[in-house]
Amino acid sequence: MNRRGKHLVFADHPDLRIGLTTQNFRLAMPVSVASLREIMEYSSSEGYHFVEIRDDNALLTADDCRNLADLAQSLGIGVIYEIHRNPLDPAFEEVFGRGLSNTVLFPGPGMLRILLSLSEFIDNPDKKGWTGEELEKVIHIAEESAALAKSRNVRLIVENINEPFFGDGSTCFGLSDFFDRTVLTGLQFDISNPFTRTARMSPEPEDVTRYLSLLGKRWMTTHLKTIVTVGGTAQPVLTDNPIPVRKVVEMMGRNGVRYVSLELSPVEDRQECYSNHEKSIQFMKDNGILET
Repeated sequence: MNRRGKHLVFADHPDLRIGLTTQNFRLAMPVSVASLREIMEYSSSEGYHFVEIRDDNALLTADDCRNLADLAQSLGIGVIYEIHRNPLDPAFEEVFGRGLSNTVLFPGPGMLRILLSLSEFIDNPDKKGWTGEELEKVIHIAEESAALAKSRNVRLIVENINEPFFGDGSTCFGLSDFFDRTVLTGLQFDISNPFTRTARMSPEPEDVTRYLSLLGKRWMTTHLKTIVTVGGTAQPVLTDNPIPVRKVVEMMGRNGVRYVSLELSPVEDRQECYSNHEKSIQFMKDNGILET
């Protein structure tokens, strides 16, 4: 359905902005200028406010980004730029540098997303969290990168991935330890990642929501995603989660978090990708989260 000119609106929180990540189309439409233009056109026609361009290694050229930025401007949609590297990844500095240079070419909201963790956990299934030394390195690299981003009017945000949400306070550290000891870096909260099968020391949902309520303006954006049960895997259509979608949206509204994006498990069929987005939006309308 063509909705050009009519944005999707949250029923109780009309200041919230909804977007989608191009990661949702990764299997059906690998990253290219042509595929990203198609996704941006679709996003605008369906009433999304912005897109998250997922460019894992920041391989889009400056000319590519200008091409896409011009389209975004003409469509009236914003862009959040995303790389898939974390501070302890050996390639982080190089990819971050390219990513920051690309981010400044796009229209607002002026955010660059990185991962908070991944490389240190992916080949070590028994690793429960960061050591104290690792935590200090993550803090140093992230805050130094956030300061550099700020100097170019970009807010650096980190997405929670494999690290535990809470450590034990002495030998094992996680996300809460990172945010308790930093000031510049913002959070992109993925509502499912704390509870997936790859999460370390899976927390209680109530403890996560309690901590989020204390983060204030550090919480910048949210990924709406679905796992059916704790220890499950991501699904291709948004339904509910260990922390219900409605509850997350209500918390965002109270805390002034303005940006929320659909992240759906990618499928190989292009039309099914589009259909899964439409089903996910309908889920939020049927539950009174979005206006009909």
